[in-house]
Amino acid sequence: MNNNGITPKNLLNTLPDVLKGDNKTFALAKIAANLLSKRPEEIDSIRIYPQIEKQPEELLDILAHDLNVKWYGYNYKRRVKAMQIKDSFRVHRTLGTAGAVERALSDIYPGTELEEWFEYGGDPFYFRVILDVTDQQENISHDELIRAIKIFKPTRSHLQDNGIIYRSRVNVVIKVSTGYTIYGARLCGTYPVRATQGAITKSDIAIWTDAGGVPYSAPRSGEIETGSYPAIATQGGIQKSGIEIGANNGSSIYSAPKCGTALGSLM
Repeated sequence: MNNNGITPKNLLNTLPDVLKGDNKTFALAKIAANLLSKRPEEIDSIRIYPQIEKQPEELLDILAHDLNVKWYGYNYKRRVKAMQIKDSFRVHRTLGTAGAVERALSDIYPGTELEEWFEYGGDPFYFRVILDVTDQQENISHDELIRAIKIFKPTRSHLQDNGIIYRSRVNVVIKVSTGYTIYGARLCGTYPVRATQGAITKSDIAIWTDAGGVPYSAPRSGEIETGSYPAIATQGGIQKSGIEIGANNGSSIYSAPKCGTALGSLM
């Protein structure tokens, strides 16, 4: 029980004791207390604007006329009507600004933006409207939009090319799945197991040719038949050669493993 609210009991407690002793007066006070205790419910019912979304559609149409909401749509959905009335105070207060255009149009096209000429490199004192149709609340003709924009816009500003840019937002979700393998890399020098060392101790390479070399320039393609140029045949051969390799330690011949085979866990 509410001990501090406007209840019949609390109201009767405020009655002076001398009046409480009079049965007729107390009966009248009891009736008055019962009536007064219901006033909060009546008061709450006339709290129109804080509860604009709950108001009947007929009342919204009346309020739109009384508040001179010129961009109000009598054939719009109920929730759109409620938003237009709710925002009408701020739109009227900022009428003639970019903010008024954005707020009024966002009731129907949430996320709509207005760009001034210096923001997109347009002609001075012009602007453009980027109408976001991703979550549009109503279908409105182009002429209706132009008429509404002219109500809100600054008098000195003009709509660029008398056109509207329509924008639709799309969400792209990308999922990435991956796997991993834990392995230990081989330590340097541990493969192959047997260490080897080698060194070249002596080498002779001598080359003699049977005929002297003849420098020449290669002809262009198609000028001479294949095999007929150069005119002077040359031959060369190795007359004497010696290559000796001595190793300080025994050597081991092995084949390097193919890529990916040294780490077994990756196979």
